[in-house]
Amino acid sequence: MVSRRPSFHPSLLLNVADSDPLSALVAGLDPSFQFTVASDHYDGVYFLAMALDPFALGQAHDLIDLAAYRYGHPFYSWVASVLSFGQPAALPWVFWGLSVLSMAAAAYSVALLATRLGASPWLGLTVSFSPGLLFSASTALTEPFQLALITALLVVWLRSRTNPLILAALVVALCLTKEQLVLVPVALGLTLLPGIVKERRIPWLRVAPLLAGPLSLGSWLWYARGRFSSEQSTYDSGNLGVPFAGWLNTFDLAGALRVSDFHASQIGSTAVPGLMATAALVVAGAIVGFLRRDPLGWTVVSQAALISTLGWRTLLYPHEMFRIPSVAALLAALLLGVHLSRHKEPRQAVPTVGTG
Repeated sequence: MVSRRPSFHPSLLLNVADSDPLSALVAGLDPSFQFTVASDHYDGVYFLAMALDPFALGQAHDLIDLAAYRYGHPFYSWVASVLSFGQPAALPWVFWGLSVLSMAAAAYSVALLATRLGASPWLGLTVSFSPGLLFSASTALTEPFQLALITALLVVWLRSRTNPLILAALVVALCLTKEQLVLVPVALGLTLLPGIVKERRIPWLRVAPLLAGPLSLGSWLWYARGRFSSEQSTYDSGNLGVPFAGWLNTFDLAGALRVSDFHASQIGSTAVPGLMATAALVVAGAIVGFLRRDPLGWTVVSQAALISTLGWRTLLYPHEMFRIPSVAALLAALLLGVHLSRHKEPRQAVPTVGTG
């Protein structure tokens, strides 16, 4: 609500511009929907389109750009569609509720995981300290939901006895929420590798649920890509690339913006220190994660590897710079907190000198 002062309506969180091709369809379905202007357009419009047209069989999937890519991560919109009970006018309220619940669930799951790993549950509060997660929640995007799923999966994974169906359900939901999160079951698989090599036996009750996610994602992508034309299947350059090249390119672009107009110079002057702070946190977490080689550690390493491939389009502008690495940064901060809490030296008692 604070992000949309002085007036508020949950439809504003979706950032659908009145010039978006989808706006006419939305206005017909929900007369109370409030649109924004073209400069305020953002990714919530794509999640709304997928909630209105979950399987790309209706109108909405033809009214968004880069549609094949957008439909590669539909799970969050599916949840919203189910919770709206087929009422389009309810979707803005559902997305608003999901944002709030996802932040709460992420904080709870982080606290639970921290406790499971021997650290303080107060680490769950770090969720509310993340500008990227807060921005995502205020624009009806999925980063808090992603974090809640990852940490819930890790909590379930660390149990001595785990229901494979619950594990599989979490892995499938995770992979269908964001394609890149397929790296998380890969990371968990790495924790099984030493035991597999040593015992020469595959623990299928653990391995099979991990395979369910990538297989589900692959099946969905095969279906979804077949629903779109070659033009709708294009993808913007500058999002992903060779590791570290996008970061260096972003620093170059930021330097050029510093000597541009006033508003552009604000981006150019703040992008580099913001990115350096994020990089320092994620790299430190990755180093500790590689040394630990436990489920959380390998997860942080996998997400750090992904972050290294980001391009200028996902790093230069402040909202993307904070939002897109936010899950990796929060997991890195959690890992560092867990690692430091488990390596604290017990305080030595100061001997007292008796008199007499």
